[in-house]
Amino acid sequence: MDSASPPMAEIHRQLLLFGSEELRRAAASIQDPSERRRELSRIEAASTVLGEPAEDDIAFSHSGLCQTCLPHAKPASNDLIWERSSGRFHLMVSPGVIRGPDGRATRVGVPYGTRARLIMIFLQTEGVRDRTVSLGPSMSAWIRSLGLPVTGGPRGTIQAIREQSLRIARCEFTLQWTARSADGGDETIIRDQRLVSGLSLWHAQEEGRGARWQATVELTREFHEHLREHAVPLVRDAIAHLKDNSLGLDLYTLFAYRLQRLEQPLLLRWQALAAQVGSETGRTSHLAQRVKSVLPDVLAVYPDAKVEVMRHGLRLLPSKSPVPRTVVQGLRVIEGSAPRPTAGPDRRLGTSRLLKFIVVMPPA
Repeated sequence: MDSASPPMAEIHRQLLLFGSEELRRAAASIQDPSERRRELSRIEAASTVLGEPAEDDIAFSHSGLCQTCLPHAKPASNDLIWERSSGRFHLMVSPGVIRGPDGRATRVGVPYGTRARLIMIFLQTEGVRDRTVSLGPSMSAWIRSLGLPVTGGPRGTIQAIREQSLRIARCEFTLQWTARSADGGDETIIRDQRLVSGLSLWHAQEEGRGARWQATVELTREFHEHLREHAVPLVRDAIAHLKDNSLGLDLYTLFAYRLQRLEQPLLLRWQALAAQVGSETGRTSHLAQRVKSVLPDVLAVYPDAKVEVMRHGLRLLPSKSPVPRTVVQGLRVIEGSAPRPTAGPDRRLGTSRLLKFIVVMPPA
């Protein structure tokens, strides 16, 4: 294990031994203000997730969306196609086109950053519970439900949510993977799909300007059933703690999907991790430093995660799910049948459509 990385779940052992107040007093003595704030936030988050989560504390993400990611930062050009890979599965996101203010067709770019991730997690979480997803009485209420403050201006959350919603609405996802054909050979399968059809929802203004707010999105029966069967349970408080760190969100959802399915330790090399959740630069040394920096925050909200930093990558060991299976099974909306952990998305389902969102999943 890398000497610079803290022991797995050390913060939780300290909490059990000394209590949160003692850890907060120790953290208050840290000289660097930013590191002091980060450590206090980490202690608070770790304290919150130590207990068994209640049913309302659970979020969900489809197993297929836990394996690859969107860009962390705004791509250099709105014309660029985004690519990520996980084993035999390859994701390509093509930017969509709209008519700009100058009357010319222009590409809006692919979705990126934490806001896009939070929107997707919200819709899947609510979609597991009911085909009709309520967005609340107003745009401001919906933004707050994402765990974000409501702020205006060019850098505010209102503008950011609108932009990411538009990018999600217009982009096209190409999913390509290799599967075994009936004669025993390899077969390349390609699917091109949009995640959003229709933009009236995403052009709604905040309250006070007289614009109509569409407060619900209805999932189709096929996607709703597939999502409930293949949803990966997450902890809402963990998402809230990581909401401002896109790499942290990606690592948390990847670990939540992968660790509980391992039967033996696995070395996930930096090159392979970069292909799944890496930055636009593709430099594994840069990714390794970022992972080492954010990993304590991820492990703080996933007490049972057994992850070690090695020289050539991350050593993943079989671990418990962040949400006990008994809690997931207790969800009444699942009608007595909890989402089952699977090795990958269902081979039988080629496409899954929502009224506003469309998702296509490959086999593992």
